[in-house]
Amino acid sequence: MTILGQEKPLESLACLIIDDPLLKPKYGCLDYKKLLEEMKFHNFFTEIAFIPWNYKRSDARTVRLFLDHPNFYGICVHGCNHTGNEFGKGDYLELSILSSTALWRMEQHKKLTGLAYDPVMVFPQGRFSSEAMKVLKEHGYLAAFNSSLRANDKKELPAIEYQRPATTIYHDFPLFLRRYPKDKFQFVQDIALGRPILIVEHHSIFRDGYNTMTTLVDWINSLGDIKWTSLSNIAEHYFGKKPRMDVQTNIASRARLRLRAKTTLRRFLSEVRDNYVETNSLLFKLYKILGR
Repeated sequence: MTILGQEKPLESLACLIIDDPLLKPKYGCLDYKKLLEEMKFHNFFTEIAFIPWNYKRSDARTVRLFLDHPNFYGICVHGCNHTGNEFGKGDYLELSILSSTALWRMEQHKKLTGLAYDPVMVFPQGRFSSEAMKVLKEHGYLAAFNSSLRANDKKELPAIEYQRPATTIYHDFPLFLRRYPKDKFQFVQDIALGRPILIVEHHSIFRDGYNTMTTLVDWINSLGDIKWTSLSNIAEHYFGKKPRMDVQTNIASRARLRLRAKTTLRRFLSEVRDNYVETNSLLFKLYKILGR
């Protein structure tokens, strides 16, 4: 797309965000090597919204794949334990512990694997409170990315906030809106308004192969000058800020967050669903029926 009076088309930033998967060779319907081949051929970038609770569980071969291809793969912070509504509450102390513990775990993952991460938050289940935004800002996160701009404890935002690259209505902290592939024609409006193109999906999008996603990517790339990049680069492009993290606070706060059995059980059941139920057509149909 071009602006009247300008010869050079405006550059639009874009990123595919996949929520939840572990860094293993395969997770559910996602094969990291296969996805890398598709990214190289179709020219796009994927950011894994990584659950900090999994910081000790990454596979060395998969980490090496990320380390060797920083122009195609990145990871960011996806909650802390990824329990229900963990960032949708209004308790400042609890949110502070969760936020700092998440960073501490990501730092430990970095030390264990050598893989850097983007200090931006992707909220589990898309739920967050305005207090959570305040806490993220205080703990040095760069921005938040979510499938909704409305905080649990606030009314719907004015329409103008959906036209900005990101809203800063919550404590002057950037919140970017991401979209599912079904909203594809809104990407055209995003480009026209100078907003980044942020696609959100889960591993299940690849159940029938990679064509659904690559077709969307090819279409997006046909819209103009599209630069696929990481979430940190996108946040810094629009706001010019570098992350600031208080490591001492992160370490101190971690001791106050007790690992509960229900967190372990939740992660186990989620991975059973993703790796065994959703990859088996018969079990998946049964799961959908029972879910109704």
